Amino acid sequence: MNKVGFLFVFILYAGINSYLFLRMRQSLPDSACLQAIFFIVFIISSLSFPVALIFGNRMPSGLTVVIENIGAYWIIGLFYFVVAALFADLIRMADHLFHVFPPSLSSHILTVKFIYLLSVIGLFGWFSVTGYARFTRPAARELSLVVPKFDPQDGPLTIAVASDIHLGNIIRKGRLRTYVDLLNRQNADIILFAGDLVDHSMRPVEVQKMDEELRSLKARYGVYAVFGNHEYYGNVAKATEFYSRSGIILLRDSAVTVDNRFVVAGREDISQRHRKPLEAILAGTDRNLPLILLDHNPFRLSDAQKNNIDLQISGHTHNGQIFPLNYLVKKMFPLAYGYKKEGNTHFYVTSGLGLWAAPIRIGTRSEIVRITLQSE
Repeated sequence: MNKVGFLFVFILYAGINSYLFLRMRQSLPDSACLQAIFFIVFIISSLSFPVALIFGNRMPSGLTVVIENIGAYWIIGLFYFVVAALFADLIRMADHLFHVFPPSLSSHILTVKFIYLLSVIGLFGWFSVTGYARFTRPAARELSLVVPKFDPQDGPLTIAVASDIHLGNIIRKGRLRTYVDLLNRQNADIILFAGDLVDHSMRPVEVQKMDEELRSLKARYGVYAVFGNHEYYGNVAKATEFYSRSGIILLRDSAVTVDNRFVVAGREDISQRHRKPLEAILAGTDRNLPLILLDHNPFRLSDAQKNNIDLQISGHTHNGQIFPLNYLVKKMFPLAYGYKKEGNTHFYVTSGLGLWAAPIRIGTRSEIVRITLQSE
């Protein structure tokens, strides 16, 4: 992000937080102690995310973990708190214009505001608990697809798919260990990561030596991956080395033929200007073999269809992660989540095994996907 873009985001973030601060403060009783506690909690919460993002790599590792976790929950909470504040403003405007509140309510408006504030905070607390459960109990999806180019004598090919794990200060080494065990239990022929294995910083990944866990992944044909957009937020060179130490074959606008049986191709993220055309990536490959494509962002599905890809696997969207963003991403992408077939090309966009910001899923669920490809 350039300086102008960063300044715009900073001003927007500051403006939204300032609006919310005023609205929440106006809902508090006239108590100096309560007002002081609110001020301290709000300032720490609202500043945690930008502080962790900008200064996280310069602070002690333990402090960064604490601050980033506070900021992560604040980012999710900020969305719901602002929606609740805007809704309250609309109701207040309606009362001002049409006097919709009964006199008994209007005479106790300060109490009503405080009860509303506590209700919103309580509701977010309930969202956090249930959303955490939906994150920590990933679904294991299964999909069986027919790809005629497979040789029936070779039998089916099983693929374990994971995406958007976002390793870092939120999703740490202990959580990664459970993911590795879950993937290994699929007994897949090949494991594919569809991007954003790493979050925005390589520091917590290296400090926790997460490559030690990833080296425990087992599959007959190995583990392959592409970069998502988040690998470019940190140090690309270090991320590349991390993939290598982890025993993961990284495909950056490249394709490999596996056991003379099928081709796996991987594209750079769509955010990268130097990204090659798909036809250039596939040049020199045997188009008579089944073609599997990893492309993190499911925005240009037509590229795969034009190049006769048999299966494209993507992530990135998180299926919106929280309600109602899951409905918004459906409007943004030709396929925001799940499976569809266009022509002879199968597409699957996974909601991701991990997530971004706080470990909360509302209206969505974390998942791994076990895909079986067979001739008939």
